[in-house]
Amino acid sequence: MAEHSMILTDRKCMELTGIKNVNTFDEEEIILDSSMGLIFITGKGMHITMLNLDEGKVEIEGEFESFQYKPSGADFKTKSKNIIERLLK
Repeated sequence: MAEHSMILTDRKCMELTGIKNVNTFDEEEIILDSSMGLIFITGKGMHITMLNLDEGKVEIEGEFESFQYKPSGADFKTKSKNIIERLLK
């Protein structure tokens, strides 16, 4: 299993290793598949500045608000819906 690490600098630059795949990404939400499970990252103005899946490395810049780990196969989409959307479903 690839070693996983995360370096966060000034909440504006994030370097990750042990990344297997980029599942989804846009300026406000990025979901990565890592050797430690799925990583859900939220923020503003985020963009991937370096991606090398052969080495398992990703660098992201932007304004980070949160990150959360979940086991592989977890559903993050229900997490991003607000409570009213879930109740009215």
